[in-house]
Amino acid sequence: MVATLAGELGIKGRPTRAHMVNELIRNVSATVRLRSWRAYGGTLVLEVDGDLSALSRVFGIAHYSAATPVKYEDLQDLTRKASALVVEDVRGRRFAVRARRAGGEDRFTSTDVNRELGAALLQASAGVDLESPEVTVYVDIVERGLAYVHTGLAEGARGLPVGVAGRTVALVSGGIDSPVATWMIMKRGVVPLVLNLSIGGEEHRRAVLEEVRALRAWSGRHDIKVFFVDGIPVMKGLAEVRRELRVVTLKRVLYRLAEALAIREGAHSITTGESLSQVSSQTMWNLEAEEHGIELPVLRPLIAMDKDEIAEVARRIGTYSVSAKVPEYCAIAQASTTRARVEDVIKAEQAMNLDYRELVKSAEVVKVSPEGQST
Repeated sequence: MVATLAGELGIKGRPTRAHMVNELIRNVSATVRLRSWRAYGGTLVLEVDGDLSALSRVFGIAHYSAATPVKYEDLQDLTRKASALVVEDVRGRRFAVRARRAGGEDRFTSTDVNRELGAALLQASAGVDLESPEVTVYVDIVERGLAYVHTGLAEGARGLPVGVAGRTVALVSGGIDSPVATWMIMKRGVVPLVLNLSIGGEEHRRAVLEEVRALRAWSGRHDIKVFFVDGIPVMKGLAEVRRELRVVTLKRVLYRLAEALAIREGAHSITTGESLSQVSSQTMWNLEAEEHGIELPVLRPLIAMDKDEIAEVARRIGTYSVSAKVPEYCAIAQASTTRARVEDVIKAEQAMNLDYRELVKSAEVVKVSPEGQST
């Protein structure tokens, strides 16, 4: 089969691209049985066993397709052999030929292949249609005398291979937004460490693990650790906080916990599922109060998305059916200020007198491995 690298990988410098392609191959190997591989510029030739559709969940691949290798002597030989392979696919249908050169030098160009192969297939077809063909014939020339011929491309996940961009602590509440934010940051090559504050009981805990199992299907060779932090000390402290500040203070506590976990585990950022002004804790003023003094970057992949857009992604990645049943943390309070003052929130949080390092140290850790196994 052949796979096309996501566009970003192709423009990286040689050492960076080599590192990213190697990580991509390791992720592919964890997804299907990989017998051999070779890179030709932005094209990968892979010999694999297993369900090819699993490759749609490997970040770093733009397209992939089962393909047939064709060894040829010259343009006429390539045209004859490629035509024999695909003539039944184009019979009675509008078609286009897209030849691409990933390597090698011949005495003919990709345009020559398009013209000659198109002419050879024309009589069997319903005509050439370069704008919206019913069938597209791809000829990937990878080296002199060797091409791969296929029809149709399956969409890949694009992005960057998970594992090339470090680790983040992802705050996952169990609701719709936070798993989507985690997935989106994984798409940028990041390995997530999931932090959940256990305040919803065993059912909530199971929901979080189900969401992480869905995310694990996208992480290639990388297991995902889930840290369940005891929520009882936090909830006891919140009971003493003014009602209108509770949600904002809770969010600040979560940031502090994430920061402590990141330091402990060697992560370099915090990822959250916040969308600007979606709920009271996510107004500009409250985000400022929640994040004030946090030294790590806070990544918010959903910041400009609305709930419908987020839900659409959740359905696509497989987390929505679980997430839709789980209440968000903001449900702990009926009323919350939309413009908390930084000093008030810091004062409330400090009054809770929480030992963040100890809470993180004593967290229950569950590792979600391939096939969704938890250990």
